[in-house]
Amino acid sequence: MDLFYRREKEKEDGYNEKQCLKMFGCSKSGYHAWLIRMKDKDGKRAARLAEEQEIMAHFRKIIAKYGYIPGKRTFHTEMWRMFEKNVSVKRCAKIMKKMNIVPNRPKKDAYKHQATHDHECAAPENKVNQNFYIGPRRVILTDITYLYYGAQRTTFYLCVFKDAYTKEILGRSMSSRMTVELVKEAYDRMMKNCGRQLKKKTEVFIHSDQGSQYLSSSFKQLLEDDEFIQSVSGRGNSQDNSPMESFFGHMKTALLDLVALCPDLNTAMRLVDGYIDRYNNEFCQYNLAGLTPAEFYTYVTTGIYPLDNYYGVKATELRSVTDLVNDRRKKAEEKNARDRAAYARKNEERNKLRKKPLQIIARDQKLLRNEIRKWKDSKEQAENQIRFLEGILAKTAEAGNFLISLPREIYDSLTTPQEWQKYPELNYIFDMKGLF
Repeated sequence: MDLFYRREKEKEDGYNEKQCLKMFGCSKSGYHAWLIRMKDKDGKRAARLAEEQEIMAHFRKIIAKYGYIPGKRTFHTEMWRMFEKNVSVKRCAKIMKKMNIVPNRPKKDAYKHQATHDHECAAPENKVNQNFYIGPRRVILTDITYLYYGAQRTTFYLCVFKDAYTKEILGRSMSSRMTVELVKEAYDRMMKNCGRQLKKKTEVFIHSDQGSQYLSSSFKQLLEDDEFIQSVSGRGNSQDNSPMESFFGHMKTALLDLVALCPDLNTAMRLVDGYIDRYNNEFCQYNLAGLTPAEFYTYVTTGIYPLDNYYGVKATELRSVTDLVNDRRKKAEEKNARDRAAYARKNEERNKLRKKPLQIIARDQKLLRNEIRKWKDSKEQAENQIRFLEGILAKTAEAGNFLISLPREIYDSLTTPQEWQKYPELNYIFDMKGLF
């Protein structure tokens, strides 16, 4: 190979590369691979390939930790959290492409837009107005979602209470039925674990959608007893509870296929419980400064950053954590003051009826008349059907009397079904079409 390289370079006989390769019996790909190895004598390329293989091995460990394939930002965060390696988000995406792995995608919610709502004039006020990040343990979001397990895709329901600021799940409960008790159980669990943290605040908002469980008098009484302020999303406006919807979307991305493998409800509930525990305490989030929700709550309430380094930089090289917390709070207060008028206008517009009061009453009357007409029509149809069936029943009594009067040989011939059609006294059988 070295001799060919010198001959090709010197061009003594005027041969081109293809002729030289054929003369010495070398392949083109082998020759160019040898050239690369000769130019990379210091081993930089080999070292980079080895480093890439090491990163791929770390990626597989991260996937094993999460139980599903996360996105490039999660890989970037976990690389310095778990292995103290600073790999850029762009490089993480390239390595994911080389490994032929695709992050799990959210699945379409089959139950979306199928819920019923109360009358728009009976809904409570939306007091949060999408201002979720006013501080830790200040805005608590809650919602109910469904999951399914087993070969028959049996549905069960999960109720969750979430701190909008720290993204931490404070309480949850699961059941095969979507009742008020499901919400109460999750609420009681939240109060047991985090009641002291919530009681310290002068204003704590419990924000939900317009589900009947949250608008029930028993749940409202719970909030009133604990001096919480109830806030409810606008009708059909998912953006009013978007952090909660986001959590459910990420959870279902990770769990729907796994929960479907569970043979019974108890196994499915343990799987969801395990995911939520790890979400709170182990899963780092890019938007929480690379911390878990539980760590982030400690960070914003005590000012102590729970890491020795920050994206590969020592904590001692950074500015004071206390100053950072104070700056965040100051910016939050400035933002609240700047946007208070805008939120008030938005709330005023949202609370205004789009129709005039008399138009709403006219619409409601039309809706009620249509419902009454449907029930009257169904009542008339039911009465007609009853009369028709009673007529057939009378014919069966006559047919029974007819059979009793028949000679033995004719009676025995009726064991053949087609023989029934010869006698008009038995023609009720044609009226029973559609009853079997």
